[in-house]
Amino acid sequence: MDTSSSTRMPGRLVPSTGGRVPVRVRGFVDGVAPRVRAADRGFAVVLARSEHDVVKVVHGVTVLGFLSPAWSQVVDFELWSCEQAGEPALARAVLEGRAGDRDLFVMLDWPRRRA
Repeated sequence: MDTSSSTRMPGRLVPSTGGRVPVRVRGFVDGVAPRVRAADRGFAVVLARSEHDVVKVVHGVTVLGFLSPAWSQVVDFELWSCEQAGEPALARAVLEGRAGDRDLFVMLDWPRRRA
């Protein structure tokens, strides 16, 4: 996903800092991954709170997997803020590995320490 592109997707980037920590998406099955050009391994996904207190990772109408409970808590406030603003929470996703045996990661950030 080219963050310098002039094309804006509707929604708000989560985390607002853009994300530098790759977080593995649990329950990801490579067969449901969107087709991505080899040069672009990254693409946009929507993060949404679920009724199970974990964050689901969605591309189009397909749920690709879920964040761990700990990471779900880290992004919960930003997701709530997006919901209040009526905007989808977008994140950068990256596929790693060979086709058929890939892992999906979402780029997030550690929470800032509060003084």
